[in-house]
Amino acid sequence: MLRHGETATLLERQARDGLVVPDYEGYCFANVPGTAGDVLGVDVGRALPADALSGIETAVSHVVVAVLDSLGWHRWRRDADDHRFLSRLDERGAVAPLTSVASASTAPAITSVHTGATPAEHGILGCDAALPGAETIVRPFQHDVRPDVAGASTEPPVEAGECIRVEPVYPRLEREGVETRVVQPAETLDTEYAEATLRGATQVAYDDPADGARTLRRALADARGPSYTYWYTPVLDELTHEYGPDSGAYHDALGRVTRYLSRALYDGVDAETAAETLLIVTADHGAIPLDSGPAGSLRVLDVEGIGQRLQRRGGDAVPPFGDPRACHLAVERGETGAVVDAVESAGATAVTRERARELELFGPADAPGWERCGDVIVTDDDRALVYPSMEKVADFAGIHGGFTPREMGVPFAAARLSELQ
Repeated sequence: MLRHGETATLLERQARDGLVVPDYEGYCFANVPGTAGDVLGVDVGRALPADALSGIETAVSHVVVAVLDSLGWHRWRRDADDHRFLSRLDERGAVAPLTSVASASTAPAITSVHTGATPAEHGILGCDAALPGAETIVRPFQHDVRPDVAGASTEPPVEAGECIRVEPVYPRLEREGVETRVVQPAETLDTEYAEATLRGATQVAYDDPADGARTLRRALADARGPSYTYWYTPVLDELTHEYGPDSGAYHDALGRVTRYLSRALYDGVDAETAAETLLIVTADHGAIPLDSGPAGSLRVLDVEGIGQRLQRRGGDAVPPFGDPRACHLAVERGETGAVVDAVESAGATAVTRERARELELFGPADAPGWERCGDVIVTDDDRALVYPSMEKVADFAGIHGGFTPREMGVPFAAARLSELQ
């Protein structure tokens, strides 16, 4: 049964200083793998509260976690009645909102769903990771050094497994006799990031969403014992950036992707396997639309009072890092207050590292990843934050990574496949 009234309750409860703070100890996307593990009898970390699966029969042998990148709770509620896949989950499953992680962006959230850890624990707080001792900024998905960092080495100073500070969930599942598979687009597999976050799982590539759904069905059919299958599509996220999260192109793509999944899973899985399979559908983050032109962005280094107060290495300022909706600034000692004032004078919101830690914005206050946090985090309700390595976002029609309800609210839907057929 769809719990519509819980959306506002969760997001309002998590509101602090005008931000939606992730509910890391409760209803958070980072806790989805813990819930899947509990269903299979394996402890892989924090789980969602028990009522997330209220009314669902969980005595199953197989769990599928399907992540539709950029399917925010806002879009789920808006589109559910238009698509059989979503409407059947609404009618026959348990559906409720979660919060994303911070920042509400793909790199931190996807790292969380493969590790069961918060960003402050795994160390990926945004699109890139600032490595303090090495004085460089690494982009985790590519595992390369950002080229605009003056004096940085040309190669990452650590391996991907050190950049991501925790272990993935898959070896723990495998040790307990659970077969694990990760089904993703071919270009996202067999990379250094994949090696660090998917270690222990069988990586299964697909070419396009239709092939991906068929590949998921085959992965279920191939299981010879208890299994955990993770499935991911980036299609909605790509269209969010190009056309916006409220566009017809997004709506049509959601229809196609969910149609492929319903054909493969409802219509294509045999009755015995369906009765033994729990399907979980969720998303890493939502998104907001952006105004076109200058009104949709704030050029961070053009704000008077910021550039001259950034930390310098070899005479060059440390560039902004993190995320174009939650931008981190490394500030010279004693200048934090002046930078906060400058940010606020530009109509944006500034959060100091100390306040972010008090709020546990990125995770537990004692987690090691806080050393990668900037002195000041800049965010804005409506605009993209543009800086040299993020010029591309000035042309985006939609974006994510901030702390607004639309970005932070994501769906969690669960049902046994046999209930959906």
